[in-house]
Order: sequence, then structure tokens, then C-alpha cells
Amino acid sequence: MRRAVLHGMTLLMTCTAASTPGSAADGVSGNIQLAHLTLDAAELSDLSARLDDSLSVGREADFVVVAPPPQKKQAITLSEDQLLLFELRVDQLSVTDSLAVYDSGGMLLVPLGELARMLDIDMTVSPGERRVVGTIGEARRSLVIDFATNTARLAGKPLPFDARDVVFTSTDAYVRAELLSALLAVQVGIKGSELLLDLTTLGEKLPIQQRLDRLARLRELSPDVEGADTSLRISTPYRGLTAPSFDVNLETGASTRTPKFPRRYDIRAAGDVLWTNFQGFMGSDSKGSPSSARLLFERIDPEGGILGPLDATRATAGDTYAPALPIGARSVGGRGFSVTSSAVEQTSVFDRIDLRGELPIGFDVELYVNDVLRGGQETPVQGRYEFRDVPLVRGINVIRIVSYGPRGERSESTRIISVGGGALPKGDFTFDAGVVQQDRQLVTLDRNINVPTPGSGDVRAVLGVAYGLTETVTVTAGAASYTATSGDQRQLGTLGIRTSLFGNSLTVDAAHDDRGGSGVVTGIAGQPFGVGVIARHAEYAGGFVDEALPFGGDGRPLKRYTEINTDFTLRKQGGIIPLSVRGQRQEYVDGTETWIGGFRSSSTIGKIAVSGTLDYERTSSPGAVTNETLVGSVDASTFAAFQWQLRGSLDFELLPSARLRAMAVTADRDIEDKMALRLGFGHSFQDDKKSTFQAGTTFRLGFADLSLMGDYTTPGNDWSIGLTMSFSIVQDPLRGRYVLTRPGAASGGNLALRAFVDRDSDDRFSDGDEPVSGLSITGGVSPVVTDEEGRALVTGLGAGRTTRLQLSLDGIDNPFVSSPPLDLAVVPRPGRTASLPFPLKSTGEVLARITFKRPEGPVVGLSAVQVMVKREGADGIIARTEFDGSVLFERLPAGDYVLTIDPQQAERLGMVLTKPMTFTIPTDGGFVPDVTGEVVFTSATRK
Repeated sequence: MRRAVLHGMTLLMTCTAASTPGSAADGVSGNIQLAHLTLDAAELSDLSARLDDSLSVGREADFVVVAPPPQKKQAITLSEDQLLLFELRVDQLSVTDSLAVYDSGGMLLVPLGELARMLDIDMTVSPGERRVVGTIGEARRSLVIDFATNTARLAGKPLPFDARDVVFTSTDAYVRAELLSALLAVQVGIKGSELLLDLTTLGEKLPIQQRLDRLARLRELSPDVEGADTSLRISTPYRGLTAPSFDVNLETGASTRTPKFPRRYDIRAAGDVLWTNFQGFMGSDSKGSPSSARLLFERIDPEGGILGPLDATRATAGDTYAPALPIGARSVGGRGFSVTSSAVEQTSVFDRIDLRGELPIGFDVELYVNDVLRGGQETPVQGRYEFRDVPLVRGINVIRIVSYGPRGERSESTRIISVGGGALPKGDFTFDAGVVQQDRQLVTLDRNINVPTPGSGDVRAVLGVAYGLTETVTVTAGAASYTATSGDQRQLGTLGIRTSLFGNSLTVDAAHDDRGGSGVVTGIAGQPFGVGVIARHAEYAGGFVDEALPFGGDGRPLKRYTEINTDFTLRKQGGIIPLSVRGQRQEYVDGTETWIGGFRSSSTIGKIAVSGTLDYERTSSPGAVTNETLVGSVDASTFAAFQWQLRGSLDFELLPSARLRAMAVTADRDIEDKMALRLGFGHSFQDDKKSTFQAGTTFRLGFADLSLMGDYTTPGNDWSIGLTMSFSIVQDPLRGRYVLTRPGAASGGNLALRAFVDRDSDDRFSDGDEPVSGLSITGGVSPVVTDEEGRALVTGLGAGRTTRLQLSLDGIDNPFVSSPPLDLAVVPRPGRTASLPFPLKSTGEVLARITFKRPEGPVVGLSAVQVMVKREGADGIIARTEFDGSVLFERLPAGDYVLTIDPQQAERLGMVLTKPMTFTIPTDGGFVPDVTGEVVFTSATRK
């Protein structure tokens, strides 16, 4: 392959005849074809002189060069002369012939965002945040690439990648062609001589292949230049009062167990009250009697500004949690309030975090930290899950909460938490404060439902502050009044320091209480030889009780405590294996000594995600028998044949005796979009030797999920059958009333969208505007399509900082419209429904052609000419002619247009139009007659 550049214009050339002896023109021999323009050697010499450039031709048969795009602001590492237009094929199916690819020193860089749009892949590129997130394939493999922190993970495992693999511009992320194979599970073929990028699927079809009926509108998949990669951000400001949303789960059935006819429910409600977000829950026991309730009022602002001069980032009241101190008091829930000014997504490497969230009936969740399975929960407590004392490593921590529903649902939420040494910038001040009545809810339905704990009903007040004394030294202090796990009331004070030593984070905290107890804990964290290490040691005296330890403490006074945590990776072919090893030693005043060890790892074997754990514990006391246990588990999941979601687990014991404990397998499959099937089997290897078989089906109705589940257990011949209905009740602002929809409206945010053709250009739906049906929206709990009135209600957007929605115009009847950005960035909040008018403008299309008439020859098309169409009062739109001299302008608003040649190129090449080119797009849009312009080359305009 050869490229020739004439004054910045790249040309497609093909040698059409062998060299003729004796004919030469500036070193060029033979006939050269320029697009459809064929010149012999003499004509080429004349044209070359007029272009004021030289053209060097080698001996290969084909020479391929492409015209640069309109002038754009590119990253420093990319320049226009590196740009090539490639044809993109998927399994020999041509998708586009104008994919902009950069050739940087022989390394091809492909636009990831544009490619995802063309192939209809659920992937969002955020150049401003330098981040790529999405889900890949039918198995919904999670993808996170955080370029700012060099973090990349695909399907729950690290993705090998360095800074040279991704180049961000102002509008897209360009990735190495080799990286596409790992991201999309395709084989990437590059044919440079043909400017061809050929993707071959490896069993799993790409989304675009599942929508062959949309190929006729492939051009519409790429937004216009003005809207490229621009997300429409939809905020949900706090209101004084909004109509609440509700999630309802109802369950009934029959069973051989007690009760014979169980019935349960849980109800969630959420909305804004007094410029805070209200979240409520009420659940019942198996007899249908109310058993638990909680209420929370919460306001979050990552930028601060809550409570005026306090500049808090989060404030809560109701059923909340008091903060923890680094030594002494732990985090405890109850009715009360809490407030903090600490960063929302940052913490100290020496702190352990608590993760909580909603968990409906029948769901279970798994917690992954940096792709290592840390824990799971199957039974909700007061309607939610809770992972306490989760350790993190220094640097970037990717936390994934994966939830599985009884009807085959699978959802995943991802948080990225930056973990440092706990030091603040010089002069910064933060605080954490809370007061709660321990283990008491605002609404107490049954005080006997929870096992009483020491201090239940007592007031716990905690305050912690930190101040950046210098750039490298931060001082901390804390105070608490609480009932400790030992059952006695204590007042506690703490002092601490955060600094660094030889590049390692160092912390020292000391505490003293009013009962004469004291303690000192030191910690150091670093990454020697690439291994993340956190080590802590504590010494206690005077009967000090430290609840802040990872195991929470049991009230017995400790003498000393030591902990070492390590996180590292092992490289394997095709990737790496993350490993986590943790060890603890506890020595009590009464002489009891406990050793605890843990091992965690997760990896992918073939297409199977596998996680393994080992937990060791040894307890010895003076005059007592030493107890020693070693237990483990193996969990695996895969998406078999791209149809069945398979999950399996095996629990085993190695000490005091080697034996299997239990195993379980579940298989879920979606049958189209309206039905799901679940099969399950579990077996206990304990003394009872029970085996349980499970089967069920779910019907996904437009207003609810209806499930019929049954199980049978041997050898006791127990059975049960249950019917569950799950739905949401949400206020639809477009209809002005409450409607029933699928569950998720109260546990996350919602969006009400109206699509319409804006005839009067006021960006509001009014008389005379035309509703647009068939516009599809993905990213919520399920895909939604606008109805005949142009309305769509999207629920289940979660409660994270931002949720991405993708819109598609493929299903609408009118192709001649332009739209706002098709990528929506919604700031969701539980129970809140944002309203969005989505105005579309009528547009037209015109095919223009630039021709050139050879002396004594036919009129032919001229390729790689930069042209611009412009109407009065609007910016011009620039494009390039294709190989036959044609260029298609789409989505042009109504108006009168003039087409001109790019002035710089025209001056450079001595090229002028013989007459002006004009056309008009009518008010209703649509096709307009083709326009043709003829150019001549004249030396009069040459410099």
C-alpha cells in the first residue's frame, strides 16, 4: 500500500496500464486513474504542475490514500495526515465505507464510540471523564476502562492495557485494533491495501447482526458532526414535595412446611420531601403480618454545600447509621441523624467500608472488589443487603454488586473508589458526625424480631474530624459516647496522625475511655514489588474494648491484635489472576488466642468465571481444647450457548475433616422478551443428605412480573409452590396519573420522555406538533418504545451518580428528522421521575455531485473534494466527496442552502465551480432533487 498526499488532499490511485517505454512525466509512467478520472502520463504531468506538487508512484499495482476530514481539534498524538477511511465489515457484511481510522506509526487506532454506535453495542465513551463503560454481548459482560487511573476490567477480570492502547480526543476514544478482539470477542482482520477492517464473530453475534432489518438505515446510526458523542445531561434537583413511587412484591403459595399457606409482602416507597430524598420500606413475615419498617431522609451533594457553612456532602435523618472511629466505636444503625463532609467516593486505605442496598424477596447478591469475590447474601434483612467491614487496597478499587433474581434477573452496579493514605491537602478540614438510638427504628413493629444486642435502645453519639496540617501530615481527633459490646456505657476520645514514610502510608491512632481503658493502633500500607500490603498492629490495656476491629469484637477485652492483608496478581496466558491473602491474630486478656486466615481469588477459565475461597480459623484457650477449621468454596458462572445463564457453587471442609458440605446449580434462560425459565438443584452433604429440585417460570407483563415457582426436597418429600407478583406504582407526569409498571421505580430513578416533531421550534410539545412513536430507549430495567402519543416511561435507573440511556431512531416511521443527542446521562434518585421533552426537527437529504470534464473526454466524478453547505444564520456543514464525486448531506433543517468548495482547498488546487450550487429543504423535509456542480482547474487562482 502506498499513499500520496497532494497539498494535504489524499488521493485514491490505481495503475491501469503497464509502463510505456519512452513515456514519462516527472518520473511517472503509465496511466494513472484518479477516482473516475483517468489521465495519461502527459495529462498527469500537466495536472501535477497545476497542483504545484509532485506525485511519486512506485511499482505496486494499488495506491490508496484518503482525503482528510474537516478540520477538527485532535489530541496531540493524532494529526490529520494520519487519518484513513476504512471500510468496516462484520462477517463479510459491509457496515460502512467511511470509518475514520488513524494510522499512528503503523499502529491503527479505531474510534470506539463510533464503532459501538454502528454495531449497536451498549457502550458509552465519555471523553471528558476519560472513561469507557458498558456491557458487552448477550452475557452482558461488564466493561470499565478508566483511562485517568489506568484501570480496565472486562467480565469481572483485569484487562491488559496501557496508555498506548487508548487515545482520547474531544469526541471519542481511539483504541488499538488489537484491543477490539478482547473487548468484543471478535477476530479483527486488517487489509491495509484495501483499507478494510474485517470483524469476524467467534460464536456470539454482535447486536447489529440480530437486527438485519435495520441495515437500510445504517447511516442513521452515526450522529451528525455537530452532535457527535455529546450526552444530554438530565439532572433531578431536590424538590419540596414530589409524588412518591412504590415497589410492591406480593408472594403467596402452599407448602408442606409451616406455615402451610405462606404469604409475604414488601413495599418500598421513595420520593422528595422537604428538599431531601425520602426512602421507606415495610415488610412482613411469612404469615403476612408487618414485621419491619424503616424510613430515611437523605440528601447527597458530591460537591458539598449541604447545611450551609458546614459544606457537607451527605446528610441523613431517620433510620441511619452513626459513623465509625478508627479505634473504639464502630458504625451502628438506629434512628437518628448523620452528616459528613468527607468525599463521597474516597476513603483511607486503613478504613473498612460498609456497603448496603435494597434486596427484594428472593434475590441474592454477590460482592466483588477488584474482581475478587468478597461475599454474598441471600436473605434480606429489613429488605436490604449489608456487607460490613469490606477491606480495600491502596489506589483504585472497582466494587461490583451483582444481584440475581428468582426469575433469572441479573443486574450489576459498579462503583470506583479512590483509596489513599487518609491525608488531606494542607488546610482542608472534614468531619463525620452522627447520633442514633442504637438498633431502634423510627417505626417499631416488632421488637422481638431481632436478637437483642448490648446497647440496644441506648444513644450512640460519634464525632470524627481531620485537618490537613501540612501537605504530608494530617491530624485527626474523635469523640464518642456509646454502649460498647461489653454492655457498659463508655465515653471515648481519640487522637491520630496520617503521614507517609519512604513512599508508604503511615497511620497512628490512640484512644482512651472513661473506664481506664486505652489502646494504640499503628498501620502501614505500601506496594513493595507490586504487592499491595496493609499491616496493622494494636496494643490494649485497662480492659479497652475495640469494636472497630474487622470481626466487630465480642465484648471481651483484648491484649493485642495484628493484621496483614496482601493483594497481588499472577500473570497467565491471556490475562492475570487477582489474589487476596489475609491474616489476623487476636490475643485476649484471658489468654485466648485466635488465628484467622483467608484466601480469595477469581479468574476466567475459557468462558467460565470462577471464584475460590479458603478460610482458616484456630482458637486456643488455657485449659481448653484447641479448635481448628478450614473451609472453602468454589463458585462458577457462564453464559452457555449465549442462551443459558448458569451458576454453580460447591462448599467443602478440609479441617477438622475433609468432606463436601453443599452444592447448588441454577440455570436461567430468557424465552424472547416476555418469558423466563429457571431450573435449580441443590444438595446437602451433611447428615440430612437433602436434595432440592426447583423449577419456575416468569411472565414479564407490561405492568408487572408474574412468577410461578416450585420446589421439592428429598428424602422428606417436602414441597412448596409459590406465586409472586412484582410491580411498581409510579406517577407519570406525561399522563398526569399513577400507572403500573415493572418493578424498580422506587429503588431507583425514572424518566418520562415525550418524543415529537417540533413544528414551531419552541422545544415544547404544543398544538400542531406531531408525536413520534417507535423511538426506543435502552438502559432501564427493560427496553421501552414510545407509544402513539410519543410517550415513554423508563424505570429502574438505579441510584448511582449517573445512569446512561441510549436512544435509537431506527423504529420511527419518519427517517427525515434530526434529534437532540441520542445518549442521555441521567442523574437518578430513588422514586424521582424526571420529565424530558425530546423535540425532533424535520430534515431533508440531498445528494450533491462534483464533476470534472476532461478535454475531449467524458464528465467524471471528482473524489476527495471538501465541500460545505450553509444556510443563513447557521454554521456550515463540511463533508468530502466519495470515489464517484458524490456526497450525501443528511438531516438538514428546512431552509435555503448554498454549496461551496472549501476555500483553502480550492485555492490550493486551483479549483473553481463553474456556477453556484443552491437547493432548498422544504418545511416537511424529505428528499430534494440532486444537485450537480462542475469544477475547472485554472492556474489563475493558484498562488
